[in-house]
Amino acid sequence: MTSNAATPFPVGLTTLHWGEADAHPRALLLHGLTSAGGTWWQVASALAAGGWSVTAPDLRGHGGSPRTLRYRLADYAADVLALDPPARSTVTASTSTSAAGRPWDLVVGHSLGGAVATVAAQAHQDWTRALLLLDPVLSMPDDQHDAVIADLLGDLDHLDADDLLRANPRWHTEDAVQKVTAARVVSPFVVERTVRDNVGWNLEPVAARIRSHVRVLGADPQLGASFTAAEGDRLSAASPDSFSFAVVEGAGHSIHRDDPDRVVAEARALIAP
Repeated sequence: MTSNAATPFPVGLTTLHWGEADAHPRALLLHGLTSAGGTWWQVASALAAGGWSVTAPDLRGHGGSPRTLRYRLADYAADVLALDPPARSTVTASTSTSAAGRPWDLVVGHSLGGAVATVAAQAHQDWTRALLLLDPVLSMPDDQHDAVIADLLGDLDHLDADDLLRANPRWHTEDAVQKVTAARVVSPFVVERTVRDNVGWNLEPVAARIRSHVRVLGADPQLGASFTAAEGDRLSAASPDSFSFAVVEGAGHSIHRDDPDRVVAEARALIAP
């Protein structure tokens, strides 16, 4: 059974939270394919310790969130757009009220999460004040789909915490444990549909239409970057007032694991007064 309906429908996502619910700034962290909200533990903990309210969902098909028949980027985006930031309480001498949820102060997206954040932010320009995208997958040529699926499924079959730490010496032990735990509950169906349901995966024009500030941190090209310098140059030219890009030398695709301090510093800088 398959679904060809064009209209995206949201599912209720399992979410994790760090910090006081009514704290400010408020950040939403979106993980990559075969990952989960808990993999943000270092960045989320550091931001919460600095007074932030941080929310990290499991995307559809991941962690404890619902499984569906369809995994288009528009569907992923519908899910996260349905998540409002925790309301900030406003107390006066006579009354106590809750402020409206939107917008998020910052949305951080890694890999697939960066693509989802891009689609959501362009569809609803008031969704977030700023975006921080970590080596986002903004393009995936259709003729590469088979190879991408094979690579991802191969990783799922052989994922081991000790092997991950040997391959990624900058990772904390907990990063490897969280990654393995998250990957074990992601099915081959979710991986394949996330790729095949998105024919014509090209989000560069979408990113250029976002009015919020977009900051991209790219992985070191020598360590397998998904976001290229050419993409960064084109987006900088198309949106010089709202887009910026930097390469994190020595960091692989999982920048939040290789250099969480850099991610936290960039997050704070984006929403500084």
